[in-house]
Amino acid sequence: MTPRIIKFALVGGVGFGADALVFSLMFYWLQLPIMPARIIAFICAASVTWLGNRTFTFSKSDKGKPLEQWVKFMCGASLSAVPNLIVFQTIVWSFGHAQLVVYSALVMGILAGMLSNYFLSSRWVFSAQK
Repeated sequence: MTPRIIKFALVGGVGFGADALVFSLMFYWLQLPIMPARIIAFICAASVTWLGNRTFTFSKSDKGKPLEQWVKFMCGASLSAVPNLIVFQTIVWSFGHAQLVVYSALVMGILAGMLSNYFLSSRWVFSAQK
């Protein structure tokens, strides 16, 4: 693995923490339905990882305008969220809503979306502006 993908994974770990925290707040404390809670958590986590990748992983890339880059990152993350959410929902539908199942589904979903997210981030979001 290259150092950049390691940095991407580290930022992803921070994003996972944000994702799990917000999901827990939304689903267990505020008792939102599972998918709205998951989507709110995803938006928060994707914003955290955009900032981390902008300042740490791709710090040597041409940053461009922050808002435009955030929108590109959110588009890429949304595309990467498709396998993430499919895996998450399939596991929950198959095995139920027990806390261990939900967190396992969260981890498996995040891993499913990580590779496409890295590809889109490195090739499109944080690539040299032309």
